[in-house]
Amino acid sequence: MVLLSYSGGAQVATGAVEELHTQLRCPLLLITLGGFHNGANDLTHAEHLHQLTSANDRIEQIAGWIFPQRRRLFRHSGWNRAVRAGKITVHRLDPATHFGPRSHISPTALLPDGRSHLDRTADTVIAVIRAHHDSSLPQGDPLP
Repeated sequence: MVLLSYSGGAQVATGAVEELHTQLRCPLLLITLGGFHNGANDLTHAEHLHQLTSANDRIEQIAGWIFPQRRRLFRHSGWNRAVRAGKITVHRLDPATHFGPRSHISPTALLPDGRSHLDRTADTVIAVIRAHHDSSLPQGDPLP
């Protein structure tokens, strides 16, 4: 199961991990886009969390500053345990911003290769899901 969240939806997605694991007993892949969350939620039962962000995404960065559980000092927070377990992968979508005409999901802001920010974000999400799916297949099995 893939949970794709944007901004504050990351708090909802990370908070849903335990209940979804309990109810569904299936692998959980989280993808946060500009994820604004407090870092306190337990991610033990998440298979992996892919963090799509940018150096220009000030909103996502604020979460790291205002929520102590996202700081390294709080070693036992859900976020920092997941970081140490290798469950967090960061994907840079520079120079996108959190919102506005240059946002991660802007159909008009263009990259040097001619793609829009929206196209690159969609391409990244699809690539993450495909890579995760391909790596979870047993060796030798054909793709569905």
